[in-house]
Amino acid sequence: MTKMEDVVKFFDSYLDIDYAGNTAVYSEPDEVVNERREASMKFWHAVPGAQLSPGFGRPMGMPSEQLAQLAANVNLERRTLFLVAEYSDPTWGTLYAGYIGGDRARTAQSYGGLLYATEIKGQLKIIASYREDIDKLPPPMHWRHSQGAEISSPDTPVSVRALEAPTGRAAHRQDWDALRHTATGL
Repeated sequence: MTKMEDVVKFFDSYLDIDYAGNTAVYSEPDEVVNERREASMKFWHAVPGAQLSPGFGRPMGMPSEQLAQLAANVNLERRTLFLVAEYSDPTWGTLYAGYIGGDRARTAQSYGGLLYATEIKGQLKIIASYREDIDKLPPPMHWRHSQGAEISSPDTPVSVRALEAPTGRAAHRQDWDALRHTATGL
């Protein structure tokens, strides 16, 4: 059985790779971008019929002048891991949700995505990615399937590890507080 500390480390390690990949897109040659993509994919597991790919990339063969122009206009941030929740899921057994921030300075302190992970052959793997459903106002948060497995709306979390509150949008903070209190009874 996986400990919550291990799940937090897993998501944090993935966010490190994601940031390195995003940074490489704007500053590194194609070979480095491809290396970062391969490193990122080691965290993912695509279920049959579901596609998964890293959240970063670019057309290969971009001239260095064009890369420099892109880099001058981007303000990247490492995504923040706000909260990890453990769920009991009828399909997946134990399912972990990582609530993450955006990857730009203007979105870094707001929810930027929701990743679901579970144990596959004894290792944690991300199996699904969700984005905020902007057609439905929070709180509570509504999530739209982005890629990977489709997860049915999980019930009440078994446990929650609140790490850092989102401060970018009041509705995200309210959702974070409600989720944190649901499982821990705080």
